[in-house]
Amino acid sequence: MQGYELFAHLPARKKSFDALGKKDGPDVIFICSKDDEIARVAKKAAKAAGKNLKLMVHCAGARESTILPAIIVGRTLSPPAKTGGLRVRPTDLARLTLHPIQTFSEADRMLLKNIYYMSSTNDAYAKKWAKKFVNDIGGEGVIEVKGKDLPLYHSLVVFASNFTILIGGAIEILSKSLKISPVVMKKAVAPLMEKSLENVLENDAKKILTGPIARKDYSTILKHRLALRKQPLALRKIYEGFVMLANSL
Repeated sequence: MQGYELFAHLPARKKSFDALGKKDGPDVIFICSKDDEIARVAKKAAKAAGKNLKLMVHCAGARESTILPAIIVGRTLSPPAKTGGLRVRPTDLARLTLHPIQTFSEADRMLLKNIYYMSSTNDAYAKKWAKKFVNDIGGEGVIEVKGKDLPLYHSLVVFASNFTILIGGAIEILSKSLKISPVVMKKAVAPLMEKSLENVLENDAKKILTGPIARKDYSTILKHRLALRKQPLALRKIYEGFVMLANSL
């Protein structure tokens, strides 16, 4: 990657991060651990980092950049120090949340190209760096989100990704109840799903919704509810959620 060089790749469980201090360390550290481990791992990495460190980044879409330690030269910032009667406050380390809007069911760096990234930071340097970095690695662009709005943003991308996958799970369950191979059924509904996704990505959902919910065919909706009575409770609740959501558009 032109302009970037991997300084070190350290598993979060590694006992020592001393490698981050060699040759004055890297300019940027990415923390890619589990969400609940980010603060701990970042604090450990910051303590070991050398004087080159300017920016710390994590990739958790629901967590603010402020969960990263505010440090300078590997030390946690304390209240302004007194030096010769003058109060001297060092500059905070830039902190950034940078979340790739993509799903990674397998390790493939090509998945990082031609996608959007979400950026959240209070730091002007970090904001500028995020845009340049995304452009340099072949990203499509950056969407900026305020820290307080990150949980809502992350719920949106969960709807876009995980909910789509789980709808596939619902098709698998119902296919088995119909004694039809899920593989065969998925192949049969693939054109329907692909066209529906294409439609909603290009138009307002309300304008292109079809089926009994859209035309308020309550007798058919009732038949659906009755047919789903012997199915898992989760499927029945999802169906009712669909009806409620359609009515709220």
